[in-house]
Amino acid sequence: MKAIETFAVFDNKGIMTVENSPLLKNKKVKLLILIEEDEEKDFHSLSSHGLSKAYSTDEPEYDPSLVNEPNTDYAAR
Repeated sequence: MKAIETFAVFDNKGIMTVENSPLLKNKKVKLLILIEEDEEKDFHSLSSHGLSKAYSTDEPEYDPSLVNEPNTDYAAR
């Protein structure tokens, strides 16, 4: 498979290459998306923020004795 590097834009309708290349016309291509490091940090920050909203700051600590049926596949910590 031949590799060609070109830039593209996504306009909520599809992905369009910035440069017109006759090599790409009517071809089936593979798409490799590279995310800049700053954008990746933003994604992880957004993920952790969403996860932190799933739990309250006043969540109770449950005593292990309250478990009726322990999961034998889970190793105790």
